[in-house]
Amino acid sequence: MDTIMLIGTAGSGKSSLTYTLSRWLEENDKSTGILNLDPGVRWLPYSPDIDIRDYINLDQIMMHYELGPNGALIAAVDMMINYIKDIREEIKSLDCEYLLIDTPGQMELFAFRRVGPQVISKISEENMIILFLIDAMFTQKPSDFASALLLATSVQYRFLKPQINVISKADLLSQNLKEKIEEWIEDPETLKMEIISSEDTLQSEISQRIVDVISEEMFAEIVFTSSITGEGGDALLGRIERILGKTIIE
Repeated sequence: MDTIMLIGTAGSGKSSLTYTLSRWLEENDKSTGILNLDPGVRWLPYSPDIDIRDYINLDQIMMHYELGPNGALIAAVDMMINYIKDIREEIKSLDCEYLLIDTPGQMELFAFRRVGPQVISKISEENMIILFLIDAMFTQKPSDFASALLLATSVQYRFLKPQINVISKADLLSQNLKEKIEEWIEDPETLKMEIISSEDTLQSEISQRIVDVISEEMFAEIVFTSSITGEGGDALLGRIERILGKTIIE
């Protein structure tokens, strides 16, 4: 079983793309299972095959420990490690080729606390890909785009897995802006030049340094997707194919 984990900032569309990706895979006759690791989510566009909410109840944590919503979420994420054995047993019982993992909306609670990488390493020991979602709204200014790629680099450093950076909600971008972003991707020097011409001195200086330290791979592995229009399905599956070394698109 191959594992695909979706991670990104709050509101970047992780759950929507999880559902859409499962459909894209199934349209190519690939069976999928979905693991929801967000203990605080109230509604999902799919029915998870495995759900952390079956083990952790956020409302009960708030009442028992007298915590607010944010403190309860931190506690809930830290508690995940206690249920890894049960989750692994549920994963073993799934008869599917691909396991999609939908991660907590507050990315920093999962990616940058010790428990996140621990949980993922125990769930999937090999054949795992990370999809890092970049909200289309964070690509419209060159400095914002550079910051998003720096965050993507930080996530890859935390999990040390092959990673595809996905610009989600691409349907919200105009064609002209999409072409501009594609130009930045193909030639990062044009991104630097745009930063120099459009940002104030301090922001420009920091953003240029960010572009300089981001690896070429971060730019090469960027795909536009939309869960609304279906844009990017074949492109994303093609990148996944290449990394896993197996055929998905029939």
